[in-house]
Amino acid sequence: MAGTIPHAWYRCQALTAAAEQLGGKEQMAALSAAFAAAKEQSEPNRVVTVACWPVRVLAAVKPQLATEWISELLIVAETEHHNLRRSHALQSLAFVTLPYPKLVKIVTPALVEALLGGHGPRIDRVIRDTFEIVRSTHPQLLRSLALHHKAGRQQQKLLAAIPCEGI
Repeated sequence: MAGTIPHAWYRCQALTAAAEQLGGKEQMAALSAAFAAAKEQSEPNRVVTVACWPVRVLAAVKPQLATEWISELLIVAETEHHNLRRSHALQSLAFVTLPYPKLVKIVTPALVEALLGGHGPRIDRVIRDTFEIVRSTHPQLLRSLALHHKAGRQQQKLLAAIPCEGI
């Protein structure tokens, strides 16, 4: 029934929910169909964001295959020219992979690159929201990220939170 939903966004979500209740080959078939539905989105940021649903489930059952999907999604994200949209999509991917250190570590450099390419209060918010993720995966990137944030009290808090060895 989930596979018959016409709108790809909702079909992906429903197929992922079904996959959570399945196992084995049926689960993998549902996740593959969900991933295919995510790729039907017309904009790169939406492809990545929607694909986060099946990636979250796949990461728990087949981390190696999740690595392949994440690598494919990072390539898709690179085609998003708008840094804020790319940052939001990669932030979503980082959040769903957070329980899996090897997976989130793959996402973080692309997220930082997108953040450093953008400016404004919404980029600053994503910097603050993902600062701890960067700390856990790539602490050497913290200083450049903190310095990219708009100068002020929030930037000072970020700079103060950088471990001495990260400076």
